[in-house]
Amino acid sequence: APSTSHATLLVRTYASLLHSSAKIPGDDPVRDHYWTLVGYFSSLRVLGAASMQVRDDVALRLEVLANSLNEYPLRVSDAILELTSNVPGSEIPDRLREIEVRYGDKESKPIDVILATNMISVGVDIDRLGVMAVMGQPQSTSEYIQATSRVGRQYPGLVVTMYNAARSRDRSHYELFRSYHQALY
Repeated sequence: APSTSHATLLVRTYASLLHSSAKIPGDDPVRDHYWTLVGYFSSLRVLGAASMQVRDDVALRLEVLANSLNEYPLRVSDAILELTSNVPGSEIPDRLREIEVRYGDKESKPIDVILATNMISVGVDIDRLGVMAVMGQPQSTSEYIQATSRVGRQYPGLVVTMYNAARSRDRSHYELFRSYHQALY
């Protein structure tokens, strides 16, 4: 997104994905697969900045988006979970159980947004996840494949990659997006 800050790109993309997931036609099990947005970051520094934006700016953007469409805000993004090396190992099993809570569950609220680093790339096999937003191109192709394969396991998944126009590596991946992805397999 040239001429747009990375922060603005993240806020608008997350709000759009969250808003759209609430409008998916179908019953709760169908909507569940697209309810939780997984945000993938290559660094803790970028994730830390994004965490503040998701907690504050995405919620405001959801209201703006709903108002522009003459709708009531369909959801908020207040159930946010971090899955990084900052989380003590003893808390990881509890967090994974929180991620498994499904949309429509009568006793618990599902997670709206998961903010993760490469920690999610290994061992997180939760079939209900179906949407991921990747901030910037991960350093290696194997990291990219491992991270993005966490979504779309049971139903088709959607991975949105947000490139930084100021980084030549991201620009190159944007320009060669189709050929790069066709060469993966």
